[in-house]
Amino acid sequence: MKIIDFRLRPPFRHFCQLGIFSPVCNEKAPQKWHGIPSPSAQNKSMDLFWEEMKAAGICGGVVIGRQIPDDSASVPNQDILELAQTSAGRIVPFGSLDISKGVAATMQELEDCISAGFKGIALEPAYALPPRKADANVLYPIYARMEQAGLPVVLTMSFFQGNLDYSNPEAAQRVAKDFPKLQIVLAHACYPWIPQVFNLCLIQKNIWLLPDIYMLNPDVPGNEMYGQAMRWLNGERVLFGTAYPCYNLRQAVDDVKRFNLSHDILEKFFHGNAERLLGMTFRE
Repeated sequence: MKIIDFRLRPPFRHFCQLGIFSPVCNEKAPQKWHGIPSPSAQNKSMDLFWEEMKAAGICGGVVIGRQIPDDSASVPNQDILELAQTSAGRIVPFGSLDISKGVAATMQELEDCISAGFKGIALEPAYALPPRKADANVLYPIYARMEQAGLPVVLTMSFFQGNLDYSNPEAAQRVAKDFPKLQIVLAHACYPWIPQVFNLCLIQKNIWLLPDIYMLNPDVPGNEMYGQAMRWLNGERVLFGTAYPCYNLRQAVDDVKRFNLSHDILEKFFHGNAERLLGMTFRE
């Protein structure tokens, strides 16, 4: 079965400087109790990374940029674009924005990303200075422009982003209602707000979930609910993502098996939903 990974952070340029590589994040808490080491991440080797993708049956993926006020924890959009341009079609580039730079500067960078051919934009509003929730007014010009451009926006929302109220899916729901044509991907799927986020996805048809490690790791509290949710949603608008290097690629694919999902749901989860959202088809 064709597999598309919607959340990859390959060992490329500034990615290698992130804390998820030093040490590799699937070798430390909370992943260390379950994670299998990835040689490509340990050695920061792109050659090994491509080999591991192929061995896991992953034919392509989305690389989501990251910009926050801490430069040492950020990845320039140019790195993402260069990786995509040299990936022989295997990588789809998503840029990133940091509203801390001010509205005018952020909107100019957004226009640059659209002109450069990025297929989506990522935001981490809770890491901005000052921290914002997803429905902060200052973010609305970005959402309006993305809706106009027909490009999806990725909002990273989980308990790691400050106080729990910053990951509450109610904020994403307000954005989804205000911009009904904007496709919104919730990276980390607002964990630990389950089952709230699943019900939001059921009723709000422009919300997509990217649960990544919180679905894949069987040790995550409430993990069994993801299998129920996939059936509850009939597999619609839930995206497979490994959050590599926080998960070994082959292990991530294998860990989905325990949910005993139907073939039709797996088809949507592993590639169909991603191809529909991106408006493109990947080759196996």
